Amino acid sequence: MAGRKIGYVQAVIMVAGFVLTMMYLLTAIGTMLALLTNTQISEAEYAARRHHYDLAGLIGFALCVVAWFWSLASSIAIVRGSQNEPPVLR
Repeated sequence: MAGRKIGYVQAVIMVAGFVLTMMYLLTAIGTMLALLTNTQISEAEYAARRHHYDLAGLIGFALCVVAWFWSLASSIAIVRGSQNEPPVLR
C-alpha cells in the first residue's frame, strides 16, 4: 500500500509460510482422524505419518513469524518516514 516493491517479497514469504504450515496442520488433522476412525492404525504409525511434515510445519511457522516482524518493522518505518516527508500530490 505504500508503493514499495519489498512488500511483494514479504507477501511471498508469508504465503509460503502459510502454505507450509497449513500443509502440516491438514496432515496432522487427517492422520488424527484416521487414527480415531481406523482401529488398525497405531499411535506409532500416526506419529510416523505426521513426522514427515514436522519440518515443513516448523519452517512454515518460522517464515510466517519472520514475515510478520519484517512487515511490522516496515510499517513502523513507513509511519515514521511519513511524518518527515511532505505528501506527494499527483
